[in-house]
Amino acid sequence: MARESISVVVPLYNKGPHIGRAINSILAQTSAPDEIIVVNDASTDDGVAQVSAVEDSRIRILHRDEPGPGGYAARNKGIEAATSEWIAFLDADDTWMPGAMAEVRRLIAAADDGISCIFTGYNRDYGGRVETARGIPGLRPGEMKRLTLSGYLDAWLLSGQSPMWTSAVVARRRSLIGAGLFPAGKCNRGGDKDMWLRLLTVGDAICSSATTATYYQNSVNMVTRTTNTNQRPFLCSTLEGLLPASPPDIAHRIERLINWEMYCHARDAWRTRNRIGAELYKGFIVRQNPATYVLLICMARAPEYILNASYSARDRIKRRKLRVSHQPAL
Repeated sequence: MARESISVVVPLYNKGPHIGRAINSILAQTSAPDEIIVVNDASTDDGVAQVSAVEDSRIRILHRDEPGPGGYAARNKGIEAATSEWIAFLDADDTWMPGAMAEVRRLIAAADDGISCIFTGYNRDYGGRVETARGIPGLRPGEMKRLTLSGYLDAWLLSGQSPMWTSAVVARRRSLIGAGLFPAGKCNRGGDKDMWLRLLTVGDAICSSATTATYYQNSVNMVTRTTNTNQRPFLCSTLEGLLPASPPDIAHRIERLINWEMYCHARDAWRTRNRIGAELYKGFIVRQNPATYVLLICMARAPEYILNASYSARDRIKRRKLRVSHQPAL
């Protein structure tokens, strides 16, 4: 494998309305990838036919017999079949900026053997409104930064979300395999974050301030819309597995992240008017966040009328914010 060769892995499951846009964004790169692997995850729409019609010798289509939740098994199949040193990921309903691969190659050139992955910022497109999400806040234009596991955990806790997002991540093939690949068959959501965390246990990351991709939040057949969060986060078990061998400063960060992920699942379940189950926050480390633990207990055990009052208060706040956002500027 050439040291700077890049394979793109695109899992495809019933994304016919979007796959053409994703493939075109790969073909439009100013610095071309070496290989494009589309993994048909037992799609039933015309997405595969659209890809087959594209005339480009770099494109390979692999097939699976049944769909795997989250596209994890499809990505694993693509990784195993790839012939490049680096693996870039693009979901079938997302796109890259034209200079995405050029920025990736700039970061790869700075990566020594201790680097497991690189990542950048991205845009969130809500259909008429676009927000930029930086992987690591505070980086200057053109700046890159090396992150150890400790720095990665700090960035996650500071921003409240994983610094890495799938279509803005490129990882060494051997690092992905060494970290155990995506958790196929083990969870329906959250497997990407789990994968990125494990990558940081086998090597450091390099991040860039550049924005290279767009995440469309109004796509069809989105995992985040077809799965619920009223369950214990899969990531928590991986984090707990790291605790015994971690030094005290890392263990402290891991414990805080375990609690934060449980809270985020509970908050999202509450937003959909679901009473959270006690299993969701099993293993919560109370000494780290006692006030949050009390809140979780209330979300699980409060009388129905109190929960209904909290839903009504939330709805009033949302309506008020909506009215303010639509007021004409003076």
